[in-house]
Amino acid sequence: MQGRINACAEKQRNDELFTRVYRTLFNGIQIGDRHYEFLAFGNSQFRENGAYFFCPTDHLSCEDIRHWMGNFSDIKVVAKYAARLGQCFSTTRAINGLSAPDIKKIPDVWLGAEPDRYCSTDGVGKISPFLAQMIAAELGIRSSTAPSAFQFRLGGAKGILVVWPEAKDKEVHIRKSQQKFSATYNGLEIIRCSRFSCATLNRQTITILSSLGVEDEVFLKMLTEQLENYQSAMSNDDLAVSLLLRYIDDNQMTINIATMIRNGFMAERDPFVMSLLHLWRAWSIKLLKEKAKIIVENGAFVLGCVDETGTLRGYIKPTVAPGEQFTKDELPQIFLQVPDKTDPNRYNVIQGICLVGRNPSLHPGDLRVVEAVDIEALHHLRDVVVFPLNGERDVPSMCSGGDLDGDDFFVIWDKDLRPPEWNCEPMNYSAPAPKEHNRPVEVTDLMKFFVRFMKNDSLPTIAHAHLAQSDYLEGSVKDPKCKYISSVQL
Repeated sequence: MQGRINACAEKQRNDELFTRVYRTLFNGIQIGDRHYEFLAFGNSQFRENGAYFFCPTDHLSCEDIRHWMGNFSDIKVVAKYAARLGQCFSTTRAINGLSAPDIKKIPDVWLGAEPDRYCSTDGVGKISPFLAQMIAAELGIRSSTAPSAFQFRLGGAKGILVVWPEAKDKEVHIRKSQQKFSATYNGLEIIRCSRFSCATLNRQTITILSSLGVEDEVFLKMLTEQLENYQSAMSNDDLAVSLLLRYIDDNQMTINIATMIRNGFMAERDPFVMSLLHLWRAWSIKLLKEKAKIIVENGAFVLGCVDETGTLRGYIKPTVAPGEQFTKDELPQIFLQVPDKTDPNRYNVIQGICLVGRNPSLHPGDLRVVEAVDIEALHHLRDVVVFPLNGERDVPSMCSGGDLDGDDFFVIWDKDLRPPEWNCEPMNYSAPAPKEHNRPVEVTDLMKFFVRFMKNDSLPTIAHAHLAQSDYLEGSVKDPKCKYISSVQL
């Protein structure tokens, strides 16, 4: 079952609709001679108001399937229980040629003191270079080196595994923050691998950068150049291939279009290839119009991981007042190694002042200014941004409350986008204590939680309200009203 119910000003008018949704979840769906019962919902599917139903057989019921997924009996919070069930519905690929890896438990690293404690290793573990090569071969990755990081599922554990030499043979090092529940099945499953993508701006990041002092002419110039490139690519083979290989989409279809152009189809004005090229241009312009998705040439959009060597300088609260300038020696450090623009087989280490953030960003402190440095011990890590292990607070949590269990971060080293203001106070993204049941969570609790979320989901409305207020108010995202909206979106 999947689909949204349109919101209206007075939600009470939709009460009968939500009651019917709950009734469907509770009673199931009859199709012909089969009766489908509510099973569970995936985490991404949940946001789209979708759920899985299953028709029980003589030998298998919905309860049997939920029991096989893992042991959730110690989880008394409905939302967390639903999230752990949804973890099992992630789209993964099992590594068939690999027997169960050797799991080694390693501790997490915590920063600060109660009540302000932060886990700098939240969601990130290690994997041996040997296993990384096996996974790359199984996934058919054609590269001289294996990816540096993998987003994975391993029984009840999730997050990312980063290649480190101290992990030997078939070892996988798992941290406590990655172990969400216990499960019988412990096969290694891969969701995706680390890879390089261009960084992009959007309406939210543009608003924040503008409030931090970046001139509007910078964004207009970038927009004009991008539109001119799209137009020129319709008649220039080399430029079209260059743009398609630099602006790779999630499904990597631009790579296939570039291959066809290289094979001479564009030179012959093949109707199919030309229609694909025009479709790519129209879709790119649509993203510019609706989301202000401006591509940043001097930027990267990559997975985040942590510096296990402890070499990088961590975040220390600035001694100067907010808004005042300070030296780069006080900035936290990162490591980033990305492909060369002219030769994708050669990698360059980024050095200098950079901007780090993740989407969505609403608070002025969500974008962090850092210093990118070259560390010899980290040269084996490519297409990932490496954050410091130490400091007063971990950098990912300051970027819209991010962590390292599979979050993507954008890193921008374009000098034109470097804001004059560096040290905005980061927002505290600590969540309030969840409501726990004094009994085991039941399937009816999941149904009620599903319907309650459908009824109260207001994130799109809040995001648009923040955008409108930040554009209208003189203080933009720094105005107390916008900061309040940012806290509500949590």
